[in-house]
Amino acid sequence: MANDENSVDLSNAVTRLNERCGNLFVPEVEAFLKRVRNGRLLVACSGGADSVFLLLMLYARRNVLRSELVVAHYNHRWRGEASDVDAQFVESLARALDLPFVVESRPEKEAAFTETTARALRLDFLRRTALQHGCACVAFGHQMDDILETQLQRISRGSGSDGLAAPRPIARFSDLPTHVRPLLNIRSVDIRMALNLAGVPWHEDDSNGDLSIARNALRSKVIPDLHEVLDRDPAIGAARCRRLLEEDAQALNQLAEAQLPDAFNGKRPLSRQALRAAPRALTRRALMSWLNRHGLLASVGAPAIDLLLNEISGSKKRHQVSAGASYIVIEGDKVEVRLALEPSLELSIESQAIELGTSMLLLTGAVLELAKVELDAHLRELIVTGKVDPSVEAYILATQEGVLAVRGWLPGDRFAPIGAPGRKKLQDWFIDRHIPQKERKRLPVVINNSGEIIWVPGFPPADRLKIRRNTKQALRLTYRTRISPSLA
Repeated sequence: MANDENSVDLSNAVTRLNERCGNLFVPEVEAFLKRVRNGRLLVACSGGADSVFLLLMLYARRNVLRSELVVAHYNHRWRGEASDVDAQFVESLARALDLPFVVESRPEKEAAFTETTARALRLDFLRRTALQHGCACVAFGHQMDDILETQLQRISRGSGSDGLAAPRPIARFSDLPTHVRPLLNIRSVDIRMALNLAGVPWHEDDSNGDLSIARNALRSKVIPDLHEVLDRDPAIGAARCRRLLEEDAQALNQLAEAQLPDAFNGKRPLSRQALRAAPRALTRRALMSWLNRHGLLASVGAPAIDLLLNEISGSKKRHQVSAGASYIVIEGDKVEVRLALEPSLELSIESQAIELGTSMLLLTGAVLELAKVELDAHLRELIVTGKVDPSVEAYILATQEGVLAVRGWLPGDRFAPIGAPGRKKLQDWFIDRHIPQKERKRLPVVINNSGEIIWVPGFPPADRLKIRRNTKQALRLTYRTRISPSLA
């Protein structure tokens, strides 16, 4: 925290900030907010410097923007008492500004959670709160430095122009509040300097110093080295790159919609010939829009999209790709979605990739998630002492593999879970555990790039990859069973 928050004259501080920084908002965001019919705006505030600066600047410019503000804070509860103090601090800011304040805490059931889970929970809270309070937009405190950090992470995952154009100043969604980021023109150091000069406090998250977290390491080690090696500020170049990529992405999406309108309208089936005839960049966008229209995009990872594109342009007359409780079937000149109607709800034997930070909807209606987590002493003790329920989750050593694969059980599979004297047939493990034949065909088998079995729900993970008392990072696999509405 900077300064003494109890001694701040917030009214004068807001005035000083506005005088110094009042014209620094992204112009298109400012123009957009002035046009919004419903001027209610939800401000996401963590208590950190960026979001505190955002809140005070929006408050200072609320009459110019014709905005009525609601302050929202999500308490992740991952720093114990410090997280509660952050929530109290944001509430005190809202109260001092006489603004409505909404807070929600992470539920107890999410005892073992990841950065991916945390972001999803926070975003769900913000969107629900915006809708409940009649807010047309949610404002986030992302600033210029966030652009480069996001790009570096997404480059490592192989993102295209749409992914590298994030975070966008304005992001629109159907049936959800618009996301706005007014601060993408401003550097983090300038925000902190302005707050200090105005005498405004903020709360610094201690976990920002943990270099085992990728974004923190990029910020503290990699990006400064880039600056020195290139002898120029990479954040400024990344901001321009983001703008250009967004322009390109918008143009390509318009071209794709003009050339392949059936895909964007969700028509089924699609013409394989039409998809083949278009440039691959347009076909990719059309296909992703089509899958999204049918609620399947979250079930089809990037490798599956690449495979689907290859098969559409290939010579095989028939091919199918698993997509949750459905199949995407290529047959002759048609590409369509078909419901998987196997009476036994068996998993496909064909392996399907699951990437880090994503979830997969299985044919049975169950959901499998893969994420990287930081292990604190408490969670590590639970894992090492076998107090994690193996039927719903498993922790393994974090390897260099960013992608695992999932398939159904094969009779010849062999597995060596933690504590086993050696590898033996998975079928024998099923018999030892009295797992019925029908259930065996429903359980996902998680494998690595070498085909080695990593985990089967109900069993501990592979002994070779077990967590030890000095392990700091792990891959977390989560398995949740549910009945798919389309199969109920």
